[in-house]
This record gives sequence, structure tokens and C-alpha cells, in this order.
Amino acid sequence: MSGAILTPEDRAHLLLMMRQQTPSPVHRRMNALLLVDDGWTAERVAAALFIDADTVREHRRLYQTAGVSGVGRLQYEGGEPALTAEQLTALGAELDARLYMSAKAVCAFVERSFEVTYTAHAMAKLLKRLSFVYKKPKRVPAKANEETQRTFFEATLGPLMAAANDDQPLYFVDATHPSYTAHAAYGWIRKGQTRELKSNHGRTNININGALSWPGREFVHRQTTGRITSAEMILLFEDLQARHPAATAIRVVLDNASYNHSKEVKAWLACDDCRVELVYLPAYAPNLNLIERFWWLFKKTAIYNEYFPTFAEFKAAVESYFTRLDHYRGEIESLITGKFHFIGKFNPQAP
Repeated sequence: MSGAILTPEDRAHLLLMMRQQTPSPVHRRMNALLLVDDGWTAERVAAALFIDADTVREHRRLYQTAGVSGVGRLQYEGGEPALTAEQLTALGAELDARLYMSAKAVCAFVERSFEVTYTAHAMAKLLKRLSFVYKKPKRVPAKANEETQRTFFEATLGPLMAAANDDQPLYFVDATHPSYTAHAAYGWIRKGQTRELKSNHGRTNININGALSWPGREFVHRQTTGRITSAEMILLFEDLQARHPAATAIRVVLDNASYNHSKEVKAWLACDDCRVELVYLPAYAPNLNLIERFWWLFKKTAIYNEYFPTFAEFKAAVESYFTRLDHYRGEIESLITGKFHFIGKFNPQAP
């Protein structure tokens, strides 16, 4: 039964236009209005035309405000925004200060603040035009301090990286402990489907202590069945000294783990034949340790989204990565650069 929203004249006009060649977006818009005029709900129309219900409602509002002439016009150039330039600036400042989890929540803020109503669909489009995207915040240590990191880089780390050479090589050191279980990561999966990744019940780890040189990005590592200890750190330092017999000093950048400050390590550093000099990172600054990027690439390449039926197969996959580092040379050089991202900025909170 027709006549729910269209006048007889407008309905006849839309039917005539539907029989003529019209741009497909306009054709779908007219089709939606005719179905609504027949008494269909917005949800039923959306399902039939493979669009969303909010779009159907927008088409109806367009007809009610602009008539059939507005329905038949493609306004790619855009109309006047519902918010003024000052209001858009205020909205941008609000989104920079607070983290909204949905477009609907932003709509509520706009209505409270400016008495302007948006649909969630229209708000999502507005946010994209304002250069906002929907993504997760990055988790960082709560006590990270951006200013401390900048000062450390400018006064210590940057000059060390610039001065690194064969006589005074520079290494970034840290350990990783991949566990024998499923490591699920993002991947392309067909819409509407779920991919399963088998998970092991064990929590056996492979403990790897590594050192990454700068600027050569050469990798040195040791595997241990137990935890990383002061003795393991000293063995790694001795490996570095053996690699550079002619170097006068070997600078090692590392974090503040207790074994890096232990009495055993301090005693070894005090030996007459020791050429290793430790450079401690600021607290809560893993982003300044270049080897963290190397570990990320290792996990992504070797173990993410993979199922290993036995621990032996898991261990073999890990060891295979390190024997084929030349194969990943391009990725390593692209990922591990002298550019750093400083963390510990103001973190917007959800409203």
C-alpha cells in the first residue's frame, strides 16, 4: 500500500525517473523511498538493498527537507555542515582530550554541547572528514616519561649511535622468552567467518638473550634452558668482546633489570681486561631499545598464528629464524632505524 511518505505526484515522478537512466546512487535512493512509501520498515529496506537502516532514514530525511529535487541530486561537493567551524574545532579538541568508543557516544556529546543531532552513520563520516580513524590506543608503561626519554636520546643515545664504529661498537641488548603455546595475531579472514588457532596447554619457554649491533644490525644471541641471570649476561658480554678483539670500548645499551645491576656484573665490569661499558636506558622506556623491534619481527615471522604440535617443532621454528637472518635483511633494515617514538604523552580517557 503506497502513500506512507510520498505525495502521489512525487511517487509518480520517482517511478518515472527509475525507468530512465539515473546514476546508481540516486537509483538506490529512489528505490529505498518507494519501498518505505509502500510501508516497509527501514530495516527491511536495508536488508533488501544491502545497505544499513540509518542510510534509509537519511534518504527519508533528505526527501522531507529537499523534496524529489534533492533526492535526484548527487551532492558530492557536500552541503553546509550542521556544525559551525568553531563547533568543529571544539569537537576536534574534545576528541583529542577524550577517547570515545563509538560514533553514537560522539553524537551524544554533540547533541549535549551544540544541540545538533547526528546519526551514528553520519557522525562516522564526519569524523573521517576531520581526519579521525577508529583504532585501538597503544598500551605503554604507566610511568613512562616522554621528556626523560627525549633528554636521554639527545644527550646520550643519539651521540652514541652517531659515533659507533669498529673501534667503539654499539649494541642493544635484551632477552625474550617465547612460550610454547598459541600466539594469535591479526590476519585477513573472510568476513563472517572465524579462524581457529590450536593452543597448547604447556607454558614451556625458550629463553633467548640477544644483542643487536648498530648501525650494522648484526645479531648475537645465546639460548638458555633457565632464566636469564647475571652469569648469562656476563657470557653474552664475553661473546661481544670476542667478536671485537681490537675494539677499545664496546657500548651496550640495556634496561634496568636486576641482573644488569648485580654485584656479579659490576665485579666483571671492573676487571682490567673488560672493555664493555653499560649504558642504562631510562626506566619504562622499552621503545628506546632497538632490539625490541627485532624481537617483534622475530615473533611475527616465526611463531605468530602458527600451531606447533610438539615443543621440538616449536624450537626448530625459532632456531630456523636465526639461521636465515640474511633472508630478512631488508625487513630488518627497514624496521630498525635511528628514528624513535617517545612514549608517555597525555593519554585521553574514555568519557
